[in-house]
Amino acid sequence: MDKIREYWNERAVDAKGSPTATTNDVFLRQLEGVTLVARLRDHCLRSLCTILDVGCGDGMTTLELARHFPDARFLGIDFSPSMIEAARSNLAVQPDLGARVAFSSGDARDLKGAVGNQKYDAIITNRCLINIPEPEGQFLALKEIADHLSDAGLFLGSENFIGGQIELDRLRNLMNLPKIPIRWHNLYLDETSFLDECKKHFSSATLENFTSSYYYATRVIYSALCKIENSPVDYEHPIHRVAMQLPPFGDSSPIKLIVAVK
Repeated sequence: MDKIREYWNERAVDAKGSPTATTNDVFLRQLEGVTLVARLRDHCLRSLCTILDVGCGDGMTTLELARHFPDARFLGIDFSPSMIEAARSNLAVQPDLGARVAFSSGDARDLKGAVGNQKYDAIITNRCLINIPEPEGQFLALKEIADHLSDAGLFLGSENFIGGQIELDRLRNLMNLPKIPIRWHNLYLDETSFLDECKKHFSSATLENFTSSYYYATRVIYSALCKIENSPVDYEHPIHRVAMQLPPFGDSSPIKLIVAVK
């Protein structure tokens, strides 16, 4: 974990306030934010709710949610000190949110060490569990999340799953495109075993393929066009913005949304 923490420390410093601090695909990050807002509203949270963002990175998603839920209180935690420093800097330029949003250091595998016995109405993760390098640690973090949810509390996790990755690679192969490698600091979750583990802690848990159309458009169609034109992939290309508007279909993305209720 120390090596992974150092990677994110360096990335936070290099990004210097850029929206690429946690991923180069900024439109994917926007899609995650839009989806989280929609699912939180679907759950009909009480107006004066509390929300914990585990693995908050530079805090941009936390702050975006805070703007959409003006009566809620937010805490973002991350195991990277540099990411927390970046999150606090991003909060500092939005002083109107200062009374409702805070950031502090914390480890997903030991939420009690970060927040004590505090219970939350909702807990979110964005590509956080995959940065824990062993399944036992990932499942420990899942239990910690469940333990810190209030009754009927909601867990929303945008995480990477191996089944979607395999299907994406299959589709790319049909277009004579190479597989997309899994980065050294990520351990993708297995859909079946993860949902089985969720059954131990939640009354219900499902996976939503909310990025499937986006990935099909950007990682298959657009990548194939880049190959034909012999041009580099550009994450700011308009196709990413268009792809955000597509209704979800299929299972062509590793990134899925965990929707679990305590």
